[in-house]
Amino acid sequence: MKTDAGCRTCTTKIRILLYLGGLTGIAFSQQIPKGWRQFVSVEGSYIAYFPKSWYLLPPSLPTLRVGNFPPSRMVRAVVLPTGGADISVLAPRSGITTVEQWISSGGPPEAQVESRRSITLERPALRMPLRVAEVVSESLEGQETVSWCFELSDRLLVANLSYWKGDSNAQKYRQILSAMIQTIAPLAR
Repeated sequence: MKTDAGCRTCTTKIRILLYLGGLTGIAFSQQIPKGWRQFVSVEGSYIAYFPKSWYLLPPSLPTLRVGNFPPSRMVRAVVLPTGGADISVLAPRSGITTVEQWISSGGPPEAQVESRRSITLERPALRMPLRVAEVVSESLEGQETVSWCFELSDRLLVANLSYWKGDSNAQKYRQILSAMIQTIAPLAR
């Protein structure tokens, strides 16, 4: 089988990043719940973990996007089935490089903002808290989104948790979001 030199280079880079990600993950093993799966975003320069009972949803690269339902249950245009939730971790819109810019830009696009606050996540393995700007918003369709904007090693990231407003599992989903973000670590550069 003939392979392209560029493909071999990409494959080698991905293997190196996965290896480095594995090494970085060792330092944070105290924070990673047992059995969680690893996700490496080369473009986002981070490693994150998510519950093994959740599924990677398309597009899976370069953005972490997981749901508590299999991709086959996605509903066209709306995405979330009744009782479904999804979490994504991505870089904010182009031109936004600080938490303050993200907040002043209105936070998440195309939604009615319900609340804003600052929270601090304790990260014992890093001995450094993570400051998060939280914006809770509601879409026209009735989905509630909790958006957390934070800086990770001089890189701005936004984590979005979406579920149907009034879902009795909303607090559980927020706990999973918090646990996932506490596992996030920068990729070695």
